[in-house]
Amino acid sequence: MMTHFLRSLALATALINVAATPAGAATRWDAEKNPAAISWEGLQGGNVFTGHCRTFDAAIAFDPSDLAHSSVKVTIDMGACITGDQQKDSYLPQEGWFGVADFPKAIFEATSFLHQGGDKYVADGTLTLKGVTKKVELPFTLDIKGDTAHAVGETTLQRLAFGVGAGDQLSSADVAGPDVKVKIDLTATRKK
Repeated sequence: MMTHFLRSLALATALINVAATPAGAATRWDAEKNPAAISWEGLQGGNVFTGHCRTFDAAIAFDPSDLAHSSVKVTIDMGACITGDQQKDSYLPQEGWFGVADFPKAIFEATSFLHQGGDKYVADGTLTLKGVTKKVELPFTLDIKGDTAHAVGETTLQRLAFGVGAGDQLSSADVAGPDVKVKIDLTATRKK
């Protein structure tokens, strides 16, 4: 009788543990806080300039064998986005550009991923920047070795679609080109 009770208890415990584990939960990752992980490249007067966003938080649940349950949410501190050029960096937080006082964060979210073969993927998500949300596709490569993942990707945004550099003067291509390349180079460690 005691043996039967112990077996029933063991079975009940196993069922509770299975029920407590989310079905299809993708692997969770901790992103390194590398201040150069999120960068951009633009044009001003035909000359290339670059910048990066030094502060961000990333909630990453990604498993190449379970894309249906994978997700990424990256929250960027727009006040920490700089070019290294003192004049440009004094303008970036202002209302005409990033409008940091009213829109301190930008958020990229993706819950849909496409495997394009080998190490190539596309994240189909949305970017909310300066209060405007638009669909964004981010092609990236992914290399996982043991408990470390390295993702490198690039996409092109149209700054005026998000109201960045809006207005007659700032929207001019002479002030800044309409297209901005956004790049990621992110390393993350598997959560234990």
